[in-house]
Amino acid sequence: MPLGQLNPKLFSVALVLFQCAFFVSTLSPQGAQEKADLVKLAAQIKDKDAAVRRSAAEELGQLNDQAGVDLLISALGDDNQDVRSAAALALGQTGSAKGVEPLAGMLQSQNLRDRRSAIIALGTIGGDKACEALIQLLKKSASDEDRDSSVAAIGGARCASALEPLIKALADEHHMVRADAAMALGDLGDKRAVEPLLALLNNNPGDSVRMAVVVALGALRDRRAIGPLENLLKTEKSENIKQQIEQSLELLRATPPDRQ
Repeated sequence: MPLGQLNPKLFSVALVLFQCAFFVSTLSPQGAQEKADLVKLAAQIKDKDAAVRRSAAEELGQLNDQAGVDLLISALGDDNQDVRSAAALALGQTGSAKGVEPLAGMLQSQNLRDRRSAIIALGTIGGDKACEALIQLLKKSASDEDRDSSVAAIGGARCASALEPLIKALADEHHMVRADAAMALGDLGDKRAVEPLLALLNNNPGDSVRMAVVVALGALRDRRAIGPLENLLKTEKSENIKQQIEQSLELLRATPPDRQ
């Protein structure tokens, strides 16, 4: 059958296979092996067995090859959830900015695992566009799980543009979103988060949120937090949180005043 008569998905795979086969003969032994691996994986990513397709997606994430990125993007539309998830996570592993748009599209899926995999991948890739997709999800999603995952991914990607959305998330109705928002603010390192974190601490939050705020204040290295943490230490009942307060205070006291 002529290539022009293939359906678009089969045509794209056939084209990748042809390109890979052409380059194999022109490369060094190591490069030739990598391209040979790509040819093999390009076939496996379309195998009838979902387990084979999933394994191929995982391996493609370890290759530094644009053709592999294209195959993973195509696999985001696989009819098997395990394959889609593996492809999304592998795409994040490549760090390719080309994966941001299709991953952002995956955030619209009705499947929670699809969305979670896309969130993790976008946080791994990072950059302005990935951060914007995560921020929009945090602002608009009615799902506690999505908001929590997006906050964690934003912190991991250190999205500077997320300062205000994260501060607003300190008042989220779900305690894990509040806790992860505090941790993410500590990761960002922006001292404008200190006052909102101290305000949250004054509202007598639950253990998980209190612990997260204490960790974040230590990470921010702003001496304004010394007094409130010393006061908290006097009344805190949790031994784990007491230990963390002491660790954060040690960091804060070691911070020179001229660094404020």
